[in-house]
Amino acid sequence: MPTMLLATMLVLAVDGEGGAPEGMRVVTGPGLSVPSLTAAPQPMVGAGMAFDMNAAAALGARWGTVTSTYRSPAHNRRVGGVPNSYHLRNRAIDIARRPGVRHHQIAAAYRQAGYRLIESLDEGDHSHFAFADGGTGAPRPVATLVGSDDEPNRWRLVFAPKRD
Repeated sequence: MPTMLLATMLVLAVDGEGGAPEGMRVVTGPGLSVPSLTAAPQPMVGAGMAFDMNAAAALGARWGTVTSTYRSPAHNRRVGGVPNSYHLRNRAIDIARRPGVRHHQIAAAYRQAGYRLIESLDEGDHSHFAFADGGTGAPRPVATLVGSDDEPNRWRLVFAPKRD
């Protein structure tokens, strides 16, 4: 269940008077929990943080076998890679997906972890992703729930400003 939908359900399920309206409850999908509204934000790859291919590969390995990261120019030519491949800069990864794993699941996992994808390609037999440098700007949520210590059962949905 997409995070935005979960956030919307959470906002709609609380009436601002201290609880959910009668007959309503917050429902999440399998393996999901209701996010804490007062906890500090989860760490993300962002400004000032160097990109770490080892961390990206470890996340990708949860979904299948990592078959390619850095390529030398000679190796890139041998495998038919494009001359300006992000693999040459150690910014791309190829993952042979496990049976039942879909490309969009891996892309969502990378985005949720804070990676900025500049290429996300379903190549049929594998998934290819290229990553922006963490130093180019922090990932920005579309919207976030904001609570208050004074009114713990009252929240509002705040949208991030558009970038120029």
